[in-house]
Amino acid sequence: MPLLIKIQKFYLTGASLLKSILALSILLGLMSLCKSPDIPFKKGLYNLGNPHHRYTMPAKLEEISGISWTGKGSLACIQDEDGIVYCYSLEKEKVVNEVKFGKDGDYEDISVVKNTAYILKSNGHIYRVKNFKKDEIKVKRYKTLLSSKNDAEGMVYDSSENRLLIACKGSPSIEKGNPHKGYRAVYSFDLEKNQLLEKPVYLIDLRKVDSYKDQGNFTQASSKLAKILGITDPYGNFRPSGIAIHPLTDEIYMISSVGKLLVVLNRDGYILGVHALDPNLFRQPEGICFSPEGDMYISNEGRGGKGYVLKFKPKRNE
Repeated sequence: MPLLIKIQKFYLTGASLLKSILALSILLGLMSLCKSPDIPFKKGLYNLGNPHHRYTMPAKLEEISGISWTGKGSLACIQDEDGIVYCYSLEKEKVVNEVKFGKDGDYEDISVVKNTAYILKSNGHIYRVKNFKKDEIKVKRYKTLLSSKNDAEGMVYDSSENRLLIACKGSPSIEKGNPHKGYRAVYSFDLEKNQLLEKPVYLIDLRKVDSYKDQGNFTQASSKLAKILGITDPYGNFRPSGIAIHPLTDEIYMISSVGKLLVVLNRDGYILGVHALDPNLFRQPEGICFSPEGDMYISNEGRGGKGYVLKFKPKRNE
């Protein structure tokens, strides 16, 4: 009997290996036959293949995650290990101030509202840092209904409702009876009541994201093949790592390091466009924000090198 089990395991392992070799062979064949066309972003606001400027971060921001516009040509930056807000001058291209607000932890995003900075932790905790640009800061932590399983990574201030929008990279659900399978969720944190609302503000249908992708032939074919062969997560190509609201169009921009995607929604949650980001340009996109004029900034982790922020100007301003 043990011999029979060993033989069965041998054949199962061999079949799995053969399956992977076959998939790899087909993918390599597709790569040689197909070239990804230069498809413009659906809304046409930015040329995402041609950044206006690249800001190289210092070593301490190799793992830069979230960024937020703070006014006067500067960004507030957070990285996912230290409880420090880094104030970065775009003119001087250097960190001009550091504010320690908490212990080391997995901090994912930051949103600045006047003189207050809100920092998001992956477990859903929110840190409010008042007077973050001054010497005497006041810090308060808010626990929310989110947890580590939700893997909260993106956060932005929504002035129209005086709330924070929080994008979940992981599980979209906080209610046991409502798994929201096949979706990614965006929740809201009411800044008047200082509490998270139980129901998501937006649910992004991953099947629609997949169907909207303006990918090249190779990416489309390889993605579908991988799903058929069961060697990839069918719901894993869009896991939002950053979220921002466009100051001029009021549209919601969400980036995903996994899958290298930029997704744009309107206020009703309808998908307006999905763009595949060039992995050679976007090494690991983690954060996104806008200036009041509509300049878009996307932060990228260094992954062994230096972190950096890419600036994209709207086409009309170029």
